[in-house]
Amino acid sequence: MKTPWKAFLVFLLLTLLFAGSCVVHRPPEAEATTAAEDAALKLLPPIGGLTVQQLGSHAVVMQLVGGSLSRPDITSNTPDRIIFSVKPAYLASGKWERQLDLPLVQGVYAEQKGEAVIFTVRINGPLVLKDIEGVAPSNRYIIRFDASGHAAREREEPALTAPRPVPPVNYNDPFTRTSPITLDLRDVELRDVFRMLGEYVGMNIVADPSVPNTLVTMSLKSVPLNEALGYILRMYDMGYAIMGKTIIVGAPDNIAKTTGKQSTRAFKIAYADMKTVGGLVQSLAGVSNIVVDERLRTLYVTSRPEQFPHVERVLQEVDHPGRQVMLQARIIEVTDAGRDQLETIIDAVYNQWWLNFSSSGMNLGYVYVDQPGSYKPGDERPAPGTEDGLEKIAGGNLTKMLDFGLNSIVTANKGKVLADPSIITLDGKKAVIKLVENYPYISERDQAGNPTWSEKEVGPILEFTPTVGRDKMVTVELKIQTGEIIGTYRGQAGEEFPQTSNREVTTMIRVRDGEPFVVGGLHKDVKRTERGRVPVLSNIPLLGELFKYRKDIRDKSEVAMIVIPYILNTPDGPVEQFTLK
Repeated sequence: MKTPWKAFLVFLLLTLLFAGSCVVHRPPEAEATTAAEDAALKLLPPIGGLTVQQLGSHAVVMQLVGGSLSRPDITSNTPDRIIFSVKPAYLASGKWERQLDLPLVQGVYAEQKGEAVIFTVRINGPLVLKDIEGVAPSNRYIIRFDASGHAAREREEPALTAPRPVPPVNYNDPFTRTSPITLDLRDVELRDVFRMLGEYVGMNIVADPSVPNTLVTMSLKSVPLNEALGYILRMYDMGYAIMGKTIIVGAPDNIAKTTGKQSTRAFKIAYADMKTVGGLVQSLAGVSNIVVDERLRTLYVTSRPEQFPHVERVLQEVDHPGRQVMLQARIIEVTDAGRDQLETIIDAVYNQWWLNFSSSGMNLGYVYVDQPGSYKPGDERPAPGTEDGLEKIAGGNLTKMLDFGLNSIVTANKGKVLADPSIITLDGKKAVIKLVENYPYISERDQAGNPTWSEKEVGPILEFTPTVGRDKMVTVELKIQTGEIIGTYRGQAGEEFPQTSNREVTTMIRVRDGEPFVVGGLHKDVKRTERGRVPVLSNIPLLGELFKYRKDIRDKSEVAMIVIPYILNTPDGPVEQFTLK
């Protein structure tokens, strides 16, 4: 009986040892398949980064950047998380996570799943999708959310301009009754109307001095009391407050002051003009008590607490950093021999732009990227990683091709580059580039013979004022001026004055973000005489003239300027504010 059991145990032990010694090896075909899948993913549109900002107390703005991305698809929106996907897309790191210390957002997690990148945003309450800005395919999308629920609705309503619904458990407010009332008034003062309503509900009425002496004419039949009062309050911008058995009626700010609910809050102004921001907030937010401190760039608003969210939303739009425009220019002067080659380069630049980029400026321009370094290896995009987050997505090939063609003209001695400036300015603000030399000369002398020195500026001068419009269109008011000293002439007192040539063009153009345009036609036609002689022999009297020569030369040249504008979007943060005690 023991032999079968021993045989079974030996068989079981050998089976376990054989199973443990077996190692599963991945066949070479599977490894090749994985490598091919990785290579295919790297060819997908790359994800550049995602920034999440909270504007004020209720708005969340997410900015997704990359290259040729499709429109984000919101797949789930629950009170604790928002999930959206971008397909096709490539996330270089495979996974990415960031913790955020925001009242509405806890953090963001991104993960590559097949050809899609899934973003999971952890939130602290329900958010409602407002809109997604961007036309596919695009290198940037802006996703806006707003807080939902009762708290968000309260922020959107005008404070104290109409009676808000009161829960049924509050029986102290008689103006919330829905009992029908009939009113037939003709040229009755507003104060008397409130007094009449107070007698109807059995409450004392105190009319604040802010109640106007206006005559009211209205006819209402069997209308609920709360609706009738709502008509009157909204029509005359009045509000009310209940203190015991007394109802105080008046302007909302006056009621807040009477009831001790008025407070003062300071708002720091970051970008707006201090001379105009006070009037804008006063008109748009509906507040009257505003003090502007230009030295500290602070706006002090005294009002009721319900009005401060309105002020914050107005400042979020008024006190905005706006957009900037960077202008890259190449100013070149070519001779007759290099004119055809310059025209060929310009045509090639235009063809390159139209063939590679869509009408919305795809893959062109500069954007602020939250997480640099997300581009696939071997991509022609410049290496990211600047400290301020400013990163060029693409468009470098355009300027590289342009510089290569211009260098070939200069190398062949068919022209010269006068300047290649780059400058950044705010939307709607004028920028000036001067690459000039100052030529000093004596402009006049006094009676004692003492000279007065003056200076003449010569060289390229560029002035431009960009204005960013809709759909990434840029209107540029441009003025180009270039000149040089071609000689001198003497005045009546013997002073030498510089003789200059000046070429100037003023124009206004409208182009897309990243689209090049050319300003040319600044021609110059100079005739000069070149003299030469044979040393020693040319000094012989009479016969020396035979050893001298003179040659008339005519120089023709043209100055052309190739300009590429780029729109720079500056991120914005919430308005800084604090309450004064």
